[in-house]
Amino acid sequence: MPAMTCTASPPSDQRLTIVPSVPVWVVDNQVVFDRKFHDGLACYIGGWTGPVRLLARRGTTALPAFGAVHINAADLPCELVLLDGSERAGPAHLADTTVVMAAADDHTQLHLGALCRALGIRCVYVIEMIPETRHQMNRLDAPNALVRWRRDLFLRRAERARRAAFRACDGLQANGLPAHDVYQRHGNCLLYFDTRVSRHSLIDDRMLAARLAQLYLPKPRPLRLAFSGRLIAMKGADHLVAVAARLRARGVHCEWTVYGSGDLEAAMHADVARLGLAGHFKLAGAVDFDTALIPAIQSSCDLYVMLHRQSDPSCTYLETLACGIPIVGYANRALAGLLRQAKVGEQVPMDDIDQIVEVLARLDVDRPAIARMARAARAFAEAHAFEDTFQRRVAHLQQVASAA
Repeated sequence: MPAMTCTASPPSDQRLTIVPSVPVWVVDNQVVFDRKFHDGLACYIGGWTGPVRLLARRGTTALPAFGAVHINAADLPCELVLLDGSERAGPAHLADTTVVMAAADDHTQLHLGALCRALGIRCVYVIEMIPETRHQMNRLDAPNALVRWRRDLFLRRAERARRAAFRACDGLQANGLPAHDVYQRHGNCLLYFDTRVSRHSLIDDRMLAARLAQLYLPKPRPLRLAFSGRLIAMKGADHLVAVAARLRARGVHCEWTVYGSGDLEAAMHADVARLGLAGHFKLAGAVDFDTALIPAIQSSCDLYVMLHRQSDPSCTYLETLACGIPIVGYANRALAGLLRQAKVGEQVPMDDIDQIVEVLARLDVDRPAIARMARAARAFAEAHAFEDTFQRRVAHLQQVASAA
């Protein structure tokens, strides 16, 4: 597969069957992957010691807006089996499989733990979301109380099925500390941090040093703040303009760049104009990750403001740290867990705008603290770079296979 590659291992006859949560599209005899999934799949194929089968749902929605990878069907380096509609993976799909890696966040895959056990196949689940986050998202997204109640009931039933699947499986790979903290008691649980940033994409020492030197110019320049993600309440986008306005009222000079689009975009444009922030608060829209977002963040950002209310293991955390950027945000379980691992930012109580303003104002006059956290951020991201993370994940799968 083109682009990202990972180290190959000696061949064997042990088959890995991957059942992802993301779809795969077939267009004009070409297979189309989301870029991030494609790069991870390349690492599984390169690192696994035997053949790999991809058992994926056929995509019926629009292709990814950014980063789609097109590969001729004849050139695929793995076997591809597509599930159509509501079709579920069954025994025939798992023929000659040693280990199945399935997505526990997809409720249609929760039968695979028991199925694999009945077939004598090893099963490893990948898990990202925790019950608390699922219910948080439902409370914010449900249009009315009846829909919210019905979804809560479904979520509770799905969680019981998930726990049963974990009791039947042979290992877990938990993306982020919230999932690891909640589910590690099921045993053989690998902690990893999701990221799209490879070692060669980390900010280099020279660029980081040059950017940090700008913090100490004779006349300190405005603090450069950024956010990226969907512009929705769950991501805290509804508080960004308010934070900017309060900082300006305190005399803290800041320049904001917000990357992304979403339901709140029009309202944020209106608020920026109404509050007279147009010269200091830029809504840049959705941009390409590799060619636009990462270069801009690496060169022109001092702090990331992440006001996420939910505790999902957003890859934005590690991708921000890989740019040598500290994070200031609300104390959801994902950020709180990350800050237990390393001093790479600061957190405040959920929805406390005043405290976010206090932290940013304090850091504006304590720029050495920003520099210390920036160096710690890059070091942590380097230890969890894309290739190293996938090598650990493949080694975990091989450990499970060796016990078969």
